[in-house]
Amino acid sequence: MKGTLAAVTSLAGGLAALKVYDALRKPKPLNVHYLDAPTKVLVVGGGFGGITAVGKLVHALNGSEEVGAVLLDRVNFTTFYPMVPKVVSSNVEIGHLAHAIRSIVTPLGVDFNQTEVEGVNFEAREVLSNKGTFPYDFLVLAPGSRTAFFNAKGVQENAIDLKGLREALQVRNTIIDRFEDAQWARGNHDDALLTFVFVGGGPTGVEGAAGAHDLIHNVLKPDYPDVDFDRVRLVLINSGERILKEIDASLANAAIHRLASQNIEVMNDTKVTEIRPDAVVLADGRTIPARTAVWAAGVEPGVLVNNLDVPKDARGHVLVDEYLRVKDRPRVYAVGDCISIEGGERLPALAQSAEQEGAVAGHNLAAEIQGNPLKPFSYRSLGQLVDLGSTSALTDILGVKFSGIVGEAVWRLVYLKELGYNLNRAQVLADWAIDRLTRPSASKLYEDPPTP
Repeated sequence: MKGTLAAVTSLAGGLAALKVYDALRKPKPLNVHYLDAPTKVLVVGGGFGGITAVGKLVHALNGSEEVGAVLLDRVNFTTFYPMVPKVVSSNVEIGHLAHAIRSIVTPLGVDFNQTEVEGVNFEAREVLSNKGTFPYDFLVLAPGSRTAFFNAKGVQENAIDLKGLREALQVRNTIIDRFEDAQWARGNHDDALLTFVFVGGGPTGVEGAAGAHDLIHNVLKPDYPDVDFDRVRLVLINSGERILKEIDASLANAAIHRLASQNIEVMNDTKVTEIRPDAVVLADGRTIPARTAVWAAGVEPGVLVNNLDVPKDARGHVLVDEYLRVKDRPRVYAVGDCISIEGGERLPALAQSAEQEGAVAGHNLAAEIQGNPLKPFSYRSLGQLVDLGSTSALTDILGVKFSGIVGEAVWRLVYLKELGYNLNRAQVLADWAIDRLTRPSASKLYEDPPTP
């Protein structure tokens, strides 16, 4: 108990320091509305790249009365995606990982409009949406990505796409449903009922499987006395030679040992060709009987990017130059998972990459407006963090590596900082404190209402 209270006190002190730090670096807001501004800046996408681009732009313009900006997104909140898998084990409240976009950009003097962007007329300098057109003088494209299914059959119909908060909650609720069925079956059920397959050996798949283990064995077990938990099977399918291929090999090995200790089966060099309601079919013809499959196998550009009349690479990513300007499209920048730097390195689809790109794009856009020199983008990996369930995580921060319980402490501190927005930090800190002191609830939350 003393250790828990000390950890919470330490995190609370860090939270106070972060609040002071944020207040000191608060930029001077833009001083003209987007619709009235002589120079209009439009940002498409309220994820890591778009939000960071807006902040950097405003900071560089220092209270301009000539430039107005608006951000467009189909939802009115931004999600802290690195912690989405935590929702599966429910030691972080779902609403605490999202933040209203308007409350972020309004203090910057930037407007927001919730709209579905459908295209861009580059000649007319207009963004097309389901609410009409939005004119621009400068444009930042940060629409994010969608899940890639790699032509596997039945994925969208029979698997849960672990992409966002709603889907993570669906994973959690589905697992609880399976144990409800198993409780009443009292052992008279097939193996597929309590088999849970996660497809994808990257951080999302690994964290999802670890979260499912925590939910099953640390949360649900006391509530289901008639379920034989020895019949639970957790499988992680990875198409590569090893899981977490972008992470240092020593840390990946620590993850492999951790998953093995949790009895999570890892199947490497294995591809999924079909997901059925009751089975996962592998490329070599084998099938895994399973009524629950979760897909976390990669991302690709979305429909908006596919329809844009811009140069793209072989993977469908928007080609940008070293300054993150879209090739052959003056005054248009692009950042995030949808871009490819022509002749440059392949960028990882990570939050830190999108944030770094957003910062450079925002700076360069402001510099172009002011007639100042642009600076080239160069990605710098700040490390990786992977949650492995309660009391364990992998962290590699600028080459300093930790695993186990120390890794978990570093993981929490880093993400507490990266969350931003003081309200969310305080809420997540409270979630963690409650999680340390009590067993998380086994409730199914936020389900859609039943059909009348």
